[in-house]
Parts: sequence; C-alpha cells; structure tokens
Amino acid sequence: MAQVIIYAQNGQVAVCIPTGELPIEQVLIKDCPTGAIIVDDSELPKDNFDAWELVNGKVVINETKKQAIIDAQQAPIIAKESAIAKLSAIGLTADEIKALTGLA
Repeated sequence: MAQVIIYAQNGQVAVCIPTGELPIEQVLIKDCPTGAIIVDDSELPKDNFDAWELVNGKVVINETKKQAIIDAQQAPIIAKESAIAKLSAIGLTADEIKALTGLA
C-alpha cells in the first residue's frame, strides 16, 4: 500500500505519485495546489479514471460520466452494426458488404 496525493483539477481528479526522493508531505507542499490531500492508493477506484470525482476527500465514480464514456466508446460499434443491417436490408450479401465497407 502506497500513499499518493490527489486533488481536483479541471473537473477531474489528479493523482500525484511521489518518487520517494522527498517525504510525501514535502511533495504536497512543494508541488501540489491548496486542497490536495494524501490518501492510500488502495482507497482509489481501480477503473473508470475519466469518471472519477473528488467528493468530501474521497474519490468516487460519477455514474453519469461513466455512462457517457461507455456510450461514446459504443457509438462507433453501434454505427457499424446499423450500417451493416441497412446494407443487408437492401439485399447486399455479407461478401458484398465486406467488399464495399470492410465492416462485415
């Protein structure tokens, strides 16, 4: 278990991982903004970094942000599936669709 420094930055959570050359308290004072806090890295969520928020000194996952990220990741997949379905619906075979789009 290691300690890290966290703070809010531009609507996200920044994580400062000291190198160990200086005590973490000195790094906090020297390199981090007011309001930064020291926490054990075991307290941080293990995924969804882009959806993290700092709330009352704890890092939590904002479910709305998380879903928006998932939706954005899924959008190209859904668009490809829709395109293939439309091409199939007008009678093109899978080989024809692949030849035209490389999507099949």
